[in-house]
Amino acid sequence: MKISVIVPTHNRMSSMLTLAEALNTLDYPNYEVIVVCDSCKDDTKKELEKRYGQNESWTILEVEKAGPAKARNTGARLATGEILAFTDDDCIPDSNWLQIIHLNLYNNEKVVGLEGLTYTFKKEVTPLTHQIENLEGNPAVPTCNVAFRKETFEYLNGFDETFPYAHNEDADFAWRMREVGEIVFVEEMKVCHPPRQESFSKMKSRMKILESEFLLYYKNTNLYHKYRNTSPWVTIYWEVFFYHQLMNLKSTFKYFFRPKLFLGGLKLIFYWWIDLILLFPKYSASNFKYQKQFQS
Repeated sequence: MKISVIVPTHNRMSSMLTLAEALNTLDYPNYEVIVVCDSCKDDTKKELEKRYGQNESWTILEVEKAGPAKARNTGARLATGEILAFTDDDCIPDSNWLQIIHLNLYNNEKVVGLEGLTYTFKKEVTPLTHQIENLEGNPAVPTCNVAFRKETFEYLNGFDETFPYAHNEDADFAWRMREVGEIVFVEEMKVCHPPRQESFSKMKSRMKILESEFLLYYKNTNLYHKYRNTSPWVTIYWEVFFYHQLMNLKSTFKYFFRPKLFLGGLKLIFYWWIDLILLFPKYSASNFKYQKQFQS
């Protein structure tokens, strides 16, 4: 089975080159790599072309202001493999990643997708880093470590590009895919997602992406109830505002003797709480917009 590895990237040349080196040496005989540079201003495409442009199994292209959903769909349209494997530009797959994907999809037609184990370096995690850890499976099926049959991907028209932020397009696609076949969590299908240092200004504005909850809810109300919650309001103001922030607060106290990280973590939680209150009118407008769109 030929496997097409698809990676969207945006201004992360250093981590993308680390990933590229790992992808170029995967232990599998029949695969291609498709990198979609989304409005990159840091010479990512130029560096990738210099190192891998002569390799026939590599495709490196550029799109403008696409967002990850459109970037992944663009890569999928160019793919020639029977299987589409997705990872992100700040991840590193194990060398046998594609072997494990092949073993779990070959001659197993009931399975249309795989969700792999994503791990991180816990000692490097701080309140100001971004990382993904998925050790037992997640209903949203994070796209940093997934594989889908191309036939099913095309039948479902890929990722929905109308989500206002890079959030929930993966959950939407996974939920729709589970309606036509099985997605299996495979512990041996491993990808490392090292903690990535983020700027405070970027971290503090993260709550705006929760606007995507309303599109996800009204587009797939029954599936939202099945896989997530009774409503977006419960997700935002019970889970995120209350439960997750209390967990973040508890976690931040681990850095009590590292004042810069401790105070930065507390400040971030404070900003998130305030932002969630200030964003209420925008959430309400989105709720009305998508309710009208899908229930008219």
